[in-house]
Amino acid sequence: MAANSLLRTLLLCDLVDSTALVERLGDREAAELIRKHDRLARTLADRHGGQEIDKTDGFLMMFERPIQAVAFALDYQRGLRQLNAAEKSTLAARVGIHVGDVVVWDNNSEDIAKGAKPVEVEGLVKPVTSRLMNLAQPGQILLSNIAYDLAHRAQGELADFLPTTRWRTHGRYRFRGVPDPVAVFEVGEEGLAPLKAPPWSSKAHREVPFWRRPATVVIEALVVVALITIPLFMFLRPDPAIAFANRDWVVVGSLHNLTGETVFDDALESALRIGLEQSRYVNVMPDLKVRDTITRMQRDPDATEVDRAVGSEVAIRDGARALILPTIAEIGGRVRITAEVIDPRTQTTVYSETADGIGKESILPSLDKINERLRVRLGEALATVSNESMPLEKVTTANLDALKAYSLGIGSNMRGQFSEALALYQQALAIDPGLASATLKIGVIHASAGRGAEATAAFQKALAERDRLSPRDVLYAEVMLSTVERKSDALSRWAALAKTYPDFFAGTGGYAYVSWRDANRFDASVVAFAESSASLRNPSRLPALHLLGILQLGNNRFDESFASFEQAEATGFVRTEIHAATFAAQRRHAQATQTLARSADTTITENPIVAASQVTLRSAIALDRGDGKEASRILMDAAGKAPLDNIVGQAFATSADSLGLEARDLDRKARLDRIESAIKQSEKALKDSSSADRDMINSRLLVLAYLAARIDARPLAGTALALVGQVGGPAYSISRKLQVIATAELDRGAGHAEQAITRIKALLDGSEPYLAHVALMNAYAAAGNSALALAEARWLSEHRGRAYAEYYPAQILTAYNIEQANLALLRGAELAIDSKDKASARGMLGEFLKAWPDASQQPAWQKRIESLQRALAESQSP
Repeated sequence: MAANSLLRTLLLCDLVDSTALVERLGDREAAELIRKHDRLARTLADRHGGQEIDKTDGFLMMFERPIQAVAFALDYQRGLRQLNAAEKSTLAARVGIHVGDVVVWDNNSEDIAKGAKPVEVEGLVKPVTSRLMNLAQPGQILLSNIAYDLAHRAQGELADFLPTTRWRTHGRYRFRGVPDPVAVFEVGEEGLAPLKAPPWSSKAHREVPFWRRPATVVIEALVVVALITIPLFMFLRPDPAIAFANRDWVVVGSLHNLTGETVFDDALESALRIGLEQSRYVNVMPDLKVRDTITRMQRDPDATEVDRAVGSEVAIRDGARALILPTIAEIGGRVRITAEVIDPRTQTTVYSETADGIGKESILPSLDKINERLRVRLGEALATVSNESMPLEKVTTANLDALKAYSLGIGSNMRGQFSEALALYQQALAIDPGLASATLKIGVIHASAGRGAEATAAFQKALAERDRLSPRDVLYAEVMLSTVERKSDALSRWAALAKTYPDFFAGTGGYAYVSWRDANRFDASVVAFAESSASLRNPSRLPALHLLGILQLGNNRFDESFASFEQAEATGFVRTEIHAATFAAQRRHAQATQTLARSADTTITENPIVAASQVTLRSAIALDRGDGKEASRILMDAAGKAPLDNIVGQAFATSADSLGLEARDLDRKARLDRIESAIKQSEKALKDSSSADRDMINSRLLVLAYLAARIDARPLAGTALALVGQVGGPAYSISRKLQVIATAELDRGAGHAEQAITRIKALLDGSEPYLAHVALMNAYAAAGNSALALAEARWLSEHRGRAYAEYYPAQILTAYNIEQANLALLRGAELAIDSKDKASARGMLGEFLKAWPDASQQPAWQKRIESLQRALAESQSP
């Protein structure tokens, strides 16, 4: 079979001293113990999504994601301890994990018969994984830098292991046969793993600066002895070092203010944070996350100073590499600022930076100097620091009173006190009207509350002062403005922000959200950005967790989706609509209803997005049980209770009209009248609506065009499409895709099935709406291609998570999606009969009747079911 190049995680585990084990126990007993060990490893690999590649004294395994490999390794080491206790043995294993491109191919049956493995894996990842494993001590799990970065970011998935899991860095090692040094990290459970640097060997040694190498140390010692000068030795002795890697995290502790000037208390700490946050190399732990960790330490965050001891514990708990403690003092008439870098494991000062000047006006320039030196000392290139940093006086304000108000506003904002934050930001702007950072944050608050006009004005004002924004904030302001104004470049701007600043949670989460909402994307890249934003380091991770659950639902990853929703709800997220949909997608309707009930009812005037989600989901659950009348009643009741001319209420009515469309002969004239009335209603609304409402009206018109075309009312469909005109915006938008589907449905109705197929197939890139597969199934059937139509019916019945997870304005197609997910079973049975596939027909009809047990008594479906049953009975006749 052809070889494929894939990005994968390799794990190599090896039993220590297996030869000695055989000598001690004898062949038979040792073989039995190793069989139990192998059974344990294979069971755990299956549990964590691993694929066995090779087997010697241990295993070579391949995983899709590093966090899966880490979960396996932790489970494996714990399982070994339990096996040893049960068997009174002393098995110990070492594990290496690395990520990279591998070449994978399947051996043919002839080679396998001659002893070849079923699957082969090659690539540089393999020897590096082997070197890591060989370097490890018994019971130790070692990772490369890239494996650590990706796994540590997703550590929330470790579930039961998370409270006892510890991460360590051991510096850079040079391995024999590997050209570049490898940063080595360790993960393990407290009390089980060594959690200490592995010793050097003939095949691996730790890379240290030249002045710390043994030969240099000997020379230094000789110089000391020769000169008998202890001060010289103290001068030459190297500082202790922290193995700081790109995008590692630091905790900024409380300011130690020795001046007596209270204006410094919040302002300087924020200024130090802002300066460090300009770096793409150093990540600063958000203040809200620090407060959350202090709360978990059973301390009051308002009364607890983040000093050396507390800050070190926070850093260790949150996996930060260093603690920075700032101090300001007045010495000899000069204002001196000092920043100590603390190793949280030992609480020792690794190094410190100091700058001083005369008067308050010297403070921000002094902080600029300290920030630059700290970033360089932590490993960032000096050229990068110089090119990507702006003076604090520009990105904040030279006025300390304005800086204090701005800093207090940040704190209120992060705690969700948005009204208070707005007042503080406005207070800062009253003192310094050019403080663009405060204007930007005001815009974000307005945008989050749906106040588009106010948000647009704020973003435009902030960008007019772009020389007062950091490069990251300029990008953020531009992407927010583009999103609020619904520009076609919004998604590409989000992508640029997320990829340029991968640890800026507002960027990664925003990109994932807009990709789902506007582009209907559920692919692995979008899921990865949502996972990144749902990091435990993100103090505002609940919306990201919720989004991650939606994306996992859309990929039918139900267990992962449940875990995300449950974690979000357990930590305070109050919306349970899509959590309920995850139950419904598995036909666990009672649990879906119970879960939905935990979310307080919301009216259209309070929150139209949440209200639409609640109404359409209740309707969808009723449909999923086969109760179409109840589904329609729920939608029409909600439409009737909506304020007059409310667009969301009108969308509910259109959702109701989409149901039962397959039973076109039963109420065709009444349905046509309602569709015609809805089109006229939408035409009137278009004339005096806002731009935001116009998007929803156009979406409704496109759905009405599809419905009219579906029941062969081609003139009505053409009228609706003409009102919409040429849909603006990017090609990835839902509206553009709905326009293509409605046009394809017109083609099919006009007898141009092949043209319809061509149109729809152009959409199939994984982001196509669920509706595209409904239309493609019908187009294939009209073209006489029952086999491909049957494949689409199977796709529809199997992707129930996607049917529930897609976003539409007012969720106008959710109920229709769910109806089609069920009817695809009935349609599939008919197509299987046409394809002479009686076994598939029997199976799909059985599934349909199990899902909708009363369908055979409903006029809409009765004739079709009886026809199928006769065809199947005839096939069994003698």
